Amino acid sequence: MTRTEMKCLRLSADGMSDQDIGERLELTAQEVASVMSVVMLKLRAPNRMAGLAKASRMGLLQDGLGDKQNGNNNQ
Repeated sequence: MTRTEMKCLRLSADGMSDQDIGERLELTAQEVASVMSVVMLKLRAPNRMAGLAKASRMGLLQDGLGDKQNGNNNQ
């Protein structure tokens, strides 16, 4: 997934609306909705709630990138 897709996914999981996510990422609400549609296709999820649940199970909502970059790969 792209960096923007991951940001939108994580912010959506935090309960932010498309409008709020758009304001944070300098996108329109429609652009955020489009990005999230692509994310749901990539996750093979029928809707956003199912996609967020699947992303959580896959560990995509954790911000573990810093640990991997610092060599702490304790997963």
